[in-house]
Amino acid sequence: MRRAVVAWAVAYGGLRVWFATGHAPTWKLPGNDLLIPHWVAVAGCVVTALVAVTIRPGRLFWVLAAGWVAAAAFILLDVVAAVLPGLGIPFDPLGMLCRLGAILGAALLALTARAHQTSRKPLPPWIATTGACLATTGCLTRLAAQAAVGFGTTPYGGNLSLVLFEGGFLLVGTLLPFLLVHPLGRRFPRWMLLTPGYALGVGMTAYFGVGLLQMIVNVVQGRPAYDDVGLPEAFFWVAVPAYVVWGVGLTLAARGYQFATAKTTDPKRDLQITHG
Repeated sequence: MRRAVVAWAVAYGGLRVWFATGHAPTWKLPGNDLLIPHWVAVAGCVVTALVAVTIRPGRLFWVLAAGWVAAAAFILLDVVAAVLPGLGIPFDPLGMLCRLGAILGAALLALTARAHQTSRKPLPPWIATTGACLATTGCLTRLAAQAAVGFGTTPYGGNLSLVLFEGGFLLVGTLLPFLLVHPLGRRFPRWMLLTPGYALGVGMTAYFGVGLLQMIVNVVQGRPAYDDVGLPEAFFWVAVPAYVVWGVGLTLAARGYQFATAKTTDPKRDLQITHG
């Protein structure tokens, strides 16, 4: 797996150099394809390759994987724009492919680190349950923020895509966290809950986590947290942290579900997973 990480770093680094030297296309979303400058991405590829060659897989690999996911946080918008084109979110296929390249690197780093783990300690059930509660709390807080400014202020038109989006919004904030920690959820195929739990949890944490950091930077520099959006800044100071809490909670619940549904031949671990 280390060789795969190095090969990715070389190939993706070459692409980033090409973009950094003035050959980047025009992106449909604001800024670059990644949320970091092109030369920073090049440096990230160099560091990734050096780490893969010189350091035993461990926590640093996980840190680098998280960094690449955060840099490609716009992938969440790509998915929403592709699945629900009626919302009017710009869909940039080329930008999405470039972001998927970063996600691929993160996946290779994570798989390499995971393959070298000597043991995997199960997540205590109470942490997964707390995560589910946090996810639902984040969802409801986000709804409360929208209610405070009015539901008519959403930037999307009233069409089928909006209805599907809002329905999925509620399911991901209420039913999914519940099923991830309740025994009823174990009656579903494992992938059916684990995939959206991890994908949406990590995606929201990365996207809105980066957004929250940018808001803080803007305020420190004496600028508004958000410009030209027609909503009070207080709305974003409630809504964006709520999304972060939602994403973190969903990720924890998915992690707990992963352990709770894992097949193992160790009876002691089975007992620990079942009874906490």
